[in-house]
Amino acid sequence: NLQPGDFDAVSKNADLAVTAAPKSTVYYFSLNQKNEKLAKPEVREAFKYLVDYDALQDTLLKGIGEIHQNFLPKGILGARDDNPYKLDVAKAKELLAKAGLPDGFSVTMDVRSQQPVAGVAESIRATAAQAGIKIEIIPGDFKTILTKYRARQHDMAILQWGVDYWDPNSNAETFATNPNNADDSMNKTLAWRNAWDVPADLQQETKDALTERDADKRSSMYADIQQKVRDTGPFIFLWQETEI
Repeated sequence: NLQPGDFDAVSKNADLAVTAAPKSTVYYFSLNQKNEKLAKPEVREAFKYLVDYDALQDTLLKGIGEIHQNFLPKGILGARDDNPYKLDVAKAKELLAKAGLPDGFSVTMDVRSQQPVAGVAESIRATAAQAGIKIEIIPGDFKTILTKYRARQHDMAILQWGVDYWDPNSNAETFATNPNNADDSMNKTLAWRNAWDVPADLQQETKDALTERDADKRSSMYADIQQKVRDTGPFIFLWQETEI
């Protein structure tokens, strides 16, 4: 579990060798739709243009992660490898103005007090500020943040999700379904935790993909589901973890 600084030092030592492999863990930050500003579609989209993905890849994530803007990790059926979003402050400002928030707004972000997540949060705060969004970072331990997240009491939070079993439904079900958006729902998917009332047709497509027997068709269905969640959902997918 080497970090970038360790990786650089080890790489320069001829007596040491490293082995690196991608994990099924995908990092993202999400927007709680109970916050009326974050619930605006244009605001959700604006945040996707307020991350300096290239800079993160070259610094904080160097060697330990790869920018990945989809909920299925590479290596699993139907995973997409396209990353359409780039830092574009002008585009974000345009979207915020369309949402009726031309001067931006203030919001909080819950973040674990460790690297590289803490550094990523600082980077996002800096780029978001360029569009007038003021992010207050609330650092904490994983247990505290997860408890708050599961209670839908956050504004934004940076977290990760790992595949529970090696099938695309493991991630599709939690990111793309929310059969009951009420606070007392028994099915508390990640979409539910962020109060995202997932469109009925997207939920049905996710349900159908689970039982599709044709592998090629099933792969295509998951590719489509990922794009819809990526483009319209409250999740900003950041990177897939590499373990060294």
